[in-house]
Amino acid sequence: MTKQNTQTKSAANDIQSLFDPQGYQDAFKTFASVNERMAANFVEAGNRSTDIASGSAKESLSNMRDAAQVRGEPTEYGTAYSEFVKKQMDLFMRTVKSYAEVMQKTGSETTELASKAGKEIADTAKDNAERAANTAESAAKKAA
Repeated sequence: MTKQNTQTKSAANDIQSLFDPQGYQDAFKTFASVNERMAANFVEAGNRSTDIASGSAKESLSNMRDAAQVRGEPTEYGTAYSEFVKKQMDLFMRTVKSYAEVMQKTGSETTELASKAGKEIADTAKDNAERAANTAESAAKKAA
């Protein structure tokens, strides 16, 4: 085999290695890691929201039980109804506030994760591009 043929074959092999499977695996792992962290964030938000809903429902049912009790005097029913409405409005306000806190925390965490993910993805892409550029440069030098 001539020196030119050997160089051409070596350059062809180097060009094939531009499509490095390791680079694709690294990128996939980065995306999978980001997805895992985002999913954990959303699952946690879902769990907190479910806890809020459950607690609110239990408290609301307890308020209903209190309002539905038999009273000794007819005027006591009006007072009981007023107390029930007051308790339900208080419960509503606390529940909305709790949901807002969950949403705010989840939004902040999602923004932070997205920022970190963007940096990780950019770093992975940069590393893969540099690796491919070095391989291409090496292949070009061998072909020349």
